[in-house]
Amino acid sequence: MKIEELRQLINEHIENEEYEKSLDFCCSLIKEHEGELTAGDLINKGLCHFRLDQNDEAVACFDRALQIEPENIMALTNKAVSLYNLGKIEESFKLFGQVLTRDHDVFPAWYYIGLYNLKKFSNSADAGAKAIVVNAYRQVIRMAPDFGSFAIHDPAKGIDYTLELFLLLNDDIPDLSVEEITAL
Repeated sequence: MKIEELRQLINEHIENEEYEKSLDFCCSLIKEHEGELTAGDLINKGLCHFRLDQNDEAVACFDRALQIEPENIMALTNKAVSLYNLGKIEESFKLFGQVLTRDHDVFPAWYYIGLYNLKKFSNSADAGAKAIVVNAYRQVIRMAPDFGSFAIHDPAKGIDYTLELFLLLNDDIPDLSVEEITAL
């Protein structure tokens, strides 16, 4: 099958959330067109693995995509999410920091940095972590206002908050730059 036909089938199955079917076509694409692969081809395969909760395989695909295109933000972001899901929190946090130094408008990076630091803050009342949480979630709401109704859980207090309420309760926290957030 021609490479463009395979890519179209892969994208159609991803759009229809048919990840196993898409993964089959990804494998065909790789087998039949190894020398013509793009970072996007490997990202699509990684996304299928991710959606099927096969995070180790997803990381391997995102790594291959980064070998082809080292600055690819989508591959780097998705690798960080997959590492987070594998429990490799510190490694994923470092990658999210790299993502944000390259592109300040990557929603998942802000969300996971907020989530990581919410746990850190809840466990130790670390003021720096709290400032990062607040600033990260401000960015999340800026990019996706509907996400304000999303619930987050504060394990220290045993309370669920919406992001909007959490930010309202912490509106005294000053704004931090991306550099300050990724340095903390």
